[in-house]
Amino acid sequence: MEILRTANAGVLLSMDGQNILLDGVCPPYKTYLGTPPHIRENLLKNPPDVLAFTHQHADHYDEGFAESFQKNTLRPVLRAEDYREIRVGNIDILPFPTRHIGKYHEDKHVSYIIKGSKTILFTGDASPTVFEKLSLPKIDIVISSFAYALTASAFSKTKALGADKIILLHMPSPENDPDNIWQTVKDVTAKEQDLFILSLEEKIII
Repeated sequence: MEILRTANAGVLLSMDGQNILLDGVCPPYKTYLGTPPHIRENLLKNPPDVLAFTHQHADHYDEGFAESFQKNTLRPVLRAEDYREIRVGNIDILPFPTRHIGKYHEDKHVSYIIKGSKTILFTGDASPTVFEKLSLPKIDIVISSFAYALTASAFSKTKALGADKIILLHMPSPENDPDNIWQTVKDVTAKEQDLFILSLEEKIII
């Protein structure tokens, strides 16, 4: 399985012969990084099997790309208001409603369980507390935002999900990090062996 960070808070997940783009295209937004042009071009030349978005904030979603992709490929595009479960190959993609963290809690938001040879929880910007009340399957990998490791309390909730590996996204460029997010997250997670903080365009193989 390969996981490539393609956007501020998104990845291209390659698993079991399928490619799933999760929050994987966005423009630059404030300190957060947009999808590089060459990655956009590659996604159009080699379209993923599914596009899935947790919500439609500018740092997670590109409406023009989503509409063009859907029109030109006729492949599924899942958005926050779309709770349909779909199957591609041997992978089940299971959206479920979650609450956005912080002041945007009233905006529509979903998270995803992706079940194949591994079971992945892709949280988007869901509040870490929402998962405490949910009955989830055994999670192999959590892919979430830096907010899940910004404080010891938040990270304890992330660890409570019981995943074997944790992957953090939504990180600004290290060269443009006025809130010192990189250092704060590194301090909170310093003792973790199975945690990955992905830079834009970084790929890991699990």
